[in-house]
Amino acid sequence: MLYFRMFLVMGVSLFTSRIVLRQLGAVDYGIYGVVGGIIAMLSFLNGAMSNSTVRFLSFAQGREDQARATRTFRTAIAIHILLAFIVIALAETLGLWFLNHHMTIPADRLSAANWVFQSAVAAFVFSILRTPLNAVVIARERMEIFALLSIIEVVMKLIVALSLTLILSHKLKVYALLNLATVIILVLANLLYCRHCFPECRTIRPTFDKEMFRPMAGFMSWSAFGSFSWVARNQGCNILLNVFLGPTVNAAYGLSMQVNSAINSFVQNFTTAINPQITKTYSVSDIRQTERLITYGCKFSFYLLLILSFPVVMAIEPILKFWLGNYPAYTPVFTQIVLIISQIDCFAYCISAGIRASGRVKAYEITIGTIHFLSLPIAYLLLRSGAAPQSVFIAIALLSFMALFIRLRLLKDCIPEISISGILRSVFLPAGALAGVCALLYCGYQHLQLAQTVSPLLTIAASILIVIALEAGIGLNARERKFIRQFLLKPSAKKDAQ
Repeated sequence: MLYFRMFLVMGVSLFTSRIVLRQLGAVDYGIYGVVGGIIAMLSFLNGAMSNSTVRFLSFAQGREDQARATRTFRTAIAIHILLAFIVIALAETLGLWFLNHHMTIPADRLSAANWVFQSAVAAFVFSILRTPLNAVVIARERMEIFALLSIIEVVMKLIVALSLTLILSHKLKVYALLNLATVIILVLANLLYCRHCFPECRTIRPTFDKEMFRPMAGFMSWSAFGSFSWVARNQGCNILLNVFLGPTVNAAYGLSMQVNSAINSFVQNFTTAINPQITKTYSVSDIRQTERLITYGCKFSFYLLLILSFPVVMAIEPILKFWLGNYPAYTPVFTQIVLIISQIDCFAYCISAGIRASGRVKAYEITIGTIHFLSLPIAYLLLRSGAAPQSVFIAIALLSFMALFIRLRLLKDCIPEISISGILRSVFLPAGALAGVCALLYCGYQHLQLAQTVSPLLTIAASILIVIALEAGIGLNARERKFIRQFLLKPSAKKDAQ
């Protein structure tokens, strides 16, 4: 179910974006993306609490402590309700002020932009309340339910997009309201399932348990800094693009992020399945298995993403033309660089899971968060000096590469028993070799101008086969082939891979 979900979500998401772009137009599509980005700037709070809740629930379940799991969940509910009030206060003051006084939005679309903003605030508040429910599903490794809810979500978004074809006016406002309705329905579905299936969710009663609140709040506070820096890097740069270049460039950015999100859903599903196991093995002091899971997670995340992203990088313009017809300027180059950034960042998911499992997140979040924050002043200086907009993403890629090796050093500090040299040999040497070969193939393809003579379908098919052959031939050893075979054919057996 999880793998079926990945293909369905990617296909439907891309198709939905095409419909929405055509129905709204580039300006309204860009407005929706950048106004929603203001609210997304607040999602660092939600992301921090999600990481905290999954970590503490997984830790309790690794030790088979049901009472502790119940206390953790109820404390998480209380914190999320408090968080919802904080988000409303920030959005209705600072958010509205920035929207109406500093965003580059056509005067005749400002009313619609405010409508979108209020709908986005309401949707985000409901998403906050859904987070602890999702955390229980992930911590208990009910990935089939996680996949099913994701399928329901993406199908509902498709229905919303198709509904726009029936609307004659005020399409942007209607689109915002329908997306809000989708979020509310998903919250109710999550709530009904969790209350029926999980003992800790039978009574949705918020409780400020002091013993649980203190470590969770401490963990959350540092995670919030790291999550905010990540969101600031992505949405902050999007807002800077709006301020300097207007909503049409935001539309190109939004489309590139849509492609990136669809492709990254494959990796995120893989790491969502493996990360709770990292925490659970650490909770019972099985460091050898923890290291193995981090190694497998890093390597397979990179390989899976490369299979999907390399063909897109090679044939980006024909893919965009087939997908969208006419597309905003800068969309191809934005998409290519954003996918390269994702290739670098994909190692972070399992490395950070190992660090969070140890509970020692302060140094990690401060260090990596500071690196992410650097992207904002750099982007500002680049855009103010008149540099091309893609230069912003090149700077982010360089910062991400620097952060990667700092993460490994911090992992060693948090879990001294882990062998970083072993991870470098097992993960980064073959990954670097594969990346180098792919870079040479892309340069050769462009230098020989093969795009003018070779069919895009042939380019995509050849790219996929080449990457798979390289990964199987030089990227995997016998033990890893066994692990991935078990993971794909029988996910519940992944713990037994040796």
